[in-house]
Amino acid sequence: MKLPPLNALRVFVVAAEHLSFTRAAAALSLTQGAISRHVQTLEEYYGATLFTRQARGLALTAEGEALVKPAREAFQLLNEASEALRLRQSDLRVRMPPTPAMRWVLPNLADFQARHPEYTLHLLTQLIHNKPFNRAEYDLAVVGLSSPEAAPDLRLECICREKLIPVCAPSLLAGKHPLHVPDDLKHHTLLHPWRDQNTWKRWLKLAGVNGINPESGVTFDALEYALHAAVAGMGVTLAQASMVTQDLDSGRLVIPFDTVLETEWAYYLVYPHELAELPKVRAFRDWLVHTVAHSEEASWLTRQGY
Repeated sequence: MKLPPLNALRVFVVAAEHLSFTRAAAALSLTQGAISRHVQTLEEYYGATLFTRQARGLALTAEGEALVKPAREAFQLLNEASEALRLRQSDLRVRMPPTPAMRWVLPNLADFQARHPEYTLHLLTQLIHNKPFNRAEYDLAVVGLSSPEAAPDLRLECICREKLIPVCAPSLLAGKHPLHVPDDLKHHTLLHPWRDQNTWKRWLKLAGVNGINPESGVTFDALEYALHAAVAGMGVTLAQASMVTQDLDSGRLVIPFDTVLETEWAYYLVYPHELAELPKVRAFRDWLVHTVAHSEEASWLTRQGY
């Protein structure tokens, strides 16, 4: 492939747009003489005259007219491809469920932006965990899995194991039916943070509670919604300990009983092996691992010696 001198071709396109070497020189921050020499170089390459001088400036010759449109389009395509590649390096696209986004990322987003102002974070929240990884839509994903399957092209990194504690509004500790022991839950609404209602069944069994229908209450499809309902005093929900630290510290939520249900679930950071060394992927991975670890250290479980 033999290409013309591209710098000279770029100067020619600008000169053709302005039909003036003087205005082209101003647009490109060059001298008028430099513009003239670039055009002369291109004319020598093609063996044809590209401009003719007229009383009011320049005019394109037939050869110049034939060249300017494809040259302009080629530079436009190159510019678009270059911009897309630049954005690919600076745009950081992350998919995760709503609750980790609300509990881990958003409260600490200013910290990430301060550490990495060179990246623009695009956060995509989805409830469905088992969708295949889509490289066209995002660079990394946070997923909750009980038994992750190895994928040859993906890296799975466990960032937090699930440890569930009961939480509720402080108002439920007093009143007509105060919560003193787990059996008192029979007077209150069970808030199910997921459509799978098995977690309350397992927690009640672990706590030695009988006579309560573990499927009763209100079911949500994300922990974040159940937590909002709990803060509003609608009932008691089970929650990942590292995700309610701020609510406990502020007094919006309290822990009525200290029974902890450890499940087989965990949150994983997932990203393609081919992107593992990309600076933006490394930056978010390191930051999120540190943020989640800090949440774990600050959680009630750590305070209780778990």
